[in-house]
Amino acid sequence: MTPQHSFRQQGFTLIEALIVVAIVGVFLSLAAPSFVTFTASQRVKTASFDLYAALTFARSEAIKRRKLVTVAPVSADWNQGWTVSTDVGGTQTTLRSQDPLSAVRISSASASVVYRLDGRISSGSTVGVLIRPATDDPAIQNRCIRVDLTGLPKSTSISSTTCP
Repeated sequence: MTPQHSFRQQGFTLIEALIVVAIVGVFLSLAAPSFVTFTASQRVKTASFDLYAALTFARSEAIKRRKLVTVAPVSADWNQGWTVSTDVGGTQTTLRSQDPLSAVRISSASASVVYRLDGRISSGSTVGVLIRPATDDPAIQNRCIRVDLTGLPKSTSISSTTCP
């Protein structure tokens, strides 16, 4: 009796591998545009959360230290980041700083936000800071951080390019 040889196929054929690569390519080409929008939207949200946290921190420090605490943009440009500072012994001391954030534009009519020792802001009107993506995209909601006279910041999504 002669032994029977059975041949089993192992792995994939070239045709099967090419079909899988083509299918993956189609899925990636469909997903890439929405991923770009998602990433830009997340950057706007992250920037607004960072600024909100800095404002909340500044208010808390003003109450705790019983001193004026200022949140101000670096080089008079919010896009370059911001600092939270207070006067300690006659010199301005930085309590916290934020580096520039990429792919967002930050604008405000106010040069800074100054918290008094009671946690309220020293200006006579509310302060608004607009955060939007670096490239205009109607699919991405802008964010508005408003600080009312009590000093409490509020973050909202808006579709306009003005922060009320």
